[in-house]
Amino acid sequence: MKYGLAFMLFMSYGLMHGQNLTIKGKVTSDGQPLPGVNVLVKGTTKGTVTDFDGLYEIKAGGGEVLEFSFIGFKAKNVSVNGKTQIDVVLEENLSELDEVVIVGYGTQKKKEVTGAVVNVSSEDIVSVATSDLGSAIQGKVAGVNIQASSGRPGEAANVQIRGLGSISSGALGPLYVVDGIPYEGNPNIAPEQIESIDILKDGAAASVYGTRASNGVILITTKKGKVGKMQIDINTYSGIQNITSGTPLMNTVEQLYLLEVTTELLGTEPLTFFFNADPLDYDTDFVSDVQNNNATIQNLNLNISGGLENLTLNFATNYFKQDGVLINSGFDRLSNRLTGQFTKGKFKAFATVGYTVENRTQEPWSLYEYGVGQQPWSRPLGAIPSVGENSVELDVGNEIFYSYLSRQLDNVDERETKSNNIALNLEYEVAKGLKYKVNLGRNEFNYFRKFFRPQYLAYTRTGDYSATASTPNALLNEDYIFSKRESIENILNYSTRFGKHNLSLLGVLSYERFERRNLGVGVIYSDDASNDLQTLGSGSEGIKPTSYNETTTLSGKLARVQYNYDEKYLFSASYRRDGSSKFSEVNRYGNFFGFSAGWNIHEENWFNIEAISNFKLRGSWAEVGNQGIAPYLFTPIIESGINYPFGPNEELNFGAIQRRYVDPNIKWETTLSKNIGVDLSLFKNKLAITADLYQNDKKDMLLQERLPASSGTYQTGASGVYDVKVVNGGNMVNKGLEIAISYKDKIGSDFKYSLSGTFTKNINEVTDLNGIDRGYANGRPIISMGNNVEYTTFLAKGYEAGAFFLLQNDGGVIKTQEQLDEYTQLDLSSLSTPQLGDMMYKDTNNDNKVDDNDRVYSGSGQAEFEAGFVLNLDYKGFDFNVSSFYSHGSEIYNGAKLYAYKNGRHRDLLYMWSPQNPTADVPTFRQNGFHSNVKAGSDYFIEDGTYLRIRAITLGYTIPDISNTGIEKARVYLTSTNPFTFTNYSGYDPEVGGDGIFTRGVDRGNYPVTRQFMLGFQISF
Repeated sequence: MKYGLAFMLFMSYGLMHGQNLTIKGKVTSDGQPLPGVNVLVKGTTKGTVTDFDGLYEIKAGGGEVLEFSFIGFKAKNVSVNGKTQIDVVLEENLSELDEVVIVGYGTQKKKEVTGAVVNVSSEDIVSVATSDLGSAIQGKVAGVNIQASSGRPGEAANVQIRGLGSISSGALGPLYVVDGIPYEGNPNIAPEQIESIDILKDGAAASVYGTRASNGVILITTKKGKVGKMQIDINTYSGIQNITSGTPLMNTVEQLYLLEVTTELLGTEPLTFFFNADPLDYDTDFVSDVQNNNATIQNLNLNISGGLENLTLNFATNYFKQDGVLINSGFDRLSNRLTGQFTKGKFKAFATVGYTVENRTQEPWSLYEYGVGQQPWSRPLGAIPSVGENSVELDVGNEIFYSYLSRQLDNVDERETKSNNIALNLEYEVAKGLKYKVNLGRNEFNYFRKFFRPQYLAYTRTGDYSATASTPNALLNEDYIFSKRESIENILNYSTRFGKHNLSLLGVLSYERFERRNLGVGVIYSDDASNDLQTLGSGSEGIKPTSYNETTTLSGKLARVQYNYDEKYLFSASYRRDGSSKFSEVNRYGNFFGFSAGWNIHEENWFNIEAISNFKLRGSWAEVGNQGIAPYLFTPIIESGINYPFGPNEELNFGAIQRRYVDPNIKWETTLSKNIGVDLSLFKNKLAITADLYQNDKKDMLLQERLPASSGTYQTGASGVYDVKVVNGGNMVNKGLEIAISYKDKIGSDFKYSLSGTFTKNINEVTDLNGIDRGYANGRPIISMGNNVEYTTFLAKGYEAGAFFLLQNDGGVIKTQEQLDEYTQLDLSSLSTPQLGDMMYKDTNNDNKVDDNDRVYSGSGQAEFEAGFVLNLDYKGFDFNVSSFYSHGSEIYNGAKLYAYKNGRHRDLLYMWSPQNPTADVPTFRQNGFHSNVKAGSDYFIEDGTYLRIRAITLGYTIPDISNTGIEKARVYLTSTNPFTFTNYSGYDPEVGGDGIFTRGVDRGNYPVTRQFMLGFQISF
């Protein structure tokens, strides 16, 4: 009996612990449910995640152990012991140092990282409603400068990590790596599809990417599936956008008054009434006519995630549509991504496939400038009378200038981009700690542009045909770009631990191939062709096609060792050797070394400051490269299409010549990076501080050296194409300070808050230009006048790249005859003949004349420092977020104001100097767009570009107690992007990024950055 009872108890215990039980439960913290907690059967791959209410369900043996883990909380193991209901309370992890961050070719615990690496979570990325990743993180990462290149829909922002990475606008951006695969430029992934990004800022962290790492590296991790039941998340918002400021222009009455004053100074009478008997009939605001205020913006994102114990899947699709605030412009994008991960024993496989279609419509060229220049008494654009098919009557004083605007409005400029990318990562654990991995990647980018200019026949009010105001024959151009990038990486990783020693070894062999084909074709239509026939086959005459093919390859070898002792003393060293086909065989290969070390002082036994949770010192030194130039620049190329009359009959023959000079000895542009940093956490990790001091010395910069006219390379309309030669000829330094501070806490159990701020100060200086003190001029502040406008920005030794060098206004305008007599003692042959009311310029070099040699440094578009601030509040179901950005000390050249002055349209000119207004400091309008009063090379149009912008404000509410409806989460929110901007700048917008160097800070009537208001919904089930 006794043995029988014991046997029955033993058997029931074995059955209870051996069979699979269905276990349910709830995971909470401080009485609140925790969604997204990973629940895993320890020692297996079986798992699930908690739902929005913290509930989970899993099958496990009665004798197994459940492991509960969640970022920011301490992991907890619970034995099943035959129980079918297990509720768990997780404690907040007061040390976040065990969190894993992604570094190049691997991961590390946060406490083990020795480089300057910053992580940005998906919550921070999507807190700003935008289609561009760069715009989404503006001001949130110290040392990462992000500035809108333009407010045009779909336009990517300039991203510069630790200052200018180069002095070539095509080589400024960081290297993007998506799920382990490097990209050629910005991958343009929808922010909603990104799980997190890790930014490698210093050379030591980035050096594992060698040749392309001098501008920093952005590692993007897309969203992946999680084990458990299917989760569906929908996020949608829609709203409007508008322009908040502009260039003040005169109305009709004011314009007529100005005309009367100016013609009186010339001793003549205005001819306005001669050309137009009824000028007071109209008071047209042409700038408003070309704007589309309250343009709509829409976004819809769907994410489906789920998986079994060995296989997880995630599908995401996003549709974003933004109408432009300038007419005939807009952007929409459909982005799809499918990711899957499979695990079986020692084998892991990950694959992701993305497909994106983008459509852009582009506003007419120089639209804003042509809107500014029109006279307000002219007929509005929508009221132009038609006098026949494709024919209009332009009853204005200058129908040619008027038609620059009116005939462009019917242009069709449509661009379509289709891109797809595939990444496959296969990993196998060969032996304990030894893993072999292969990364395969393929990215395709196909671009198509249709540019149609319809027939437009303009007649004057007298019925005369105006050939110069017309487009007599319609034209169609189609441009195609086909590009493909393939990569393969073989990775061997070994990690081991013996005693308190932790060692990791990495070896990588990589190969990349990039192919690109460009094709341009076009036709001219006959006089009687319909504007509705917008196909190549409808043309009557072909335009000479253009095309070129290019192929570049890049191979690399990498070795890295990472070591730490007891997680106190940290060390990392790497060596990468890269070879690029962009350089000759002599200079094809470059060697790049990186070293970094760290000391977790708080781990020392003698360190017992209770308030300090974490205290780490870091230091690094590294070399990284830049190969951001076009291919084949090291070798002469024979180019065709140079036809020439030859022979006794001078018949036109096909010709081919060398049109460019090259330097066969060009090589890598190299950056020497040095960094010292500290990571500090206090008060149980509530307060976190990170600070870095850095210096990046750039040498052998790849310059576009301008050739003299005697080289025979100058061609009309091709400035900067054939008359330049790329050489290694300059040095530059970036040095600065970065500080990031965050604080998070809660009051009671319902009110949670967090504050974070960043401070960045970068000093950029060109230290050598191959013997040139100042040159490489650029930054024309007006688009429509082409080469007739002076340069404003330069590269100059001892100054920031792209700095302003301008003539200095000498005390306003000439108000008296005595001032005029004194001023004319100078040699002013390079200027207009001075009169009362004209601008005076300083003879800064004291050579008794005023010319371009008197240009002096006048600031730059680079800010002295920048700061960001983010506030998050959560109270019960309510959430509130504010993010702001402050830029201090930059200068802006107000090119839109200059253009309005040149055309006599700016409202300032009402108060210009005249005999009736002899004390004014506004220069007199001389009815001459090339007069010295409107000289582009003048500091008169420079303004302070300091601004504070409230980047985004969001107020949301999560509806409680709706799980019985089948919906796990429902949130409604109101958000505004760029609602407030505080600045003294008088133009459209102080955020003028341009090309990042030469036109940074040059406002050329840039497409304005808009203010947006949106209503959104989030649903999960």
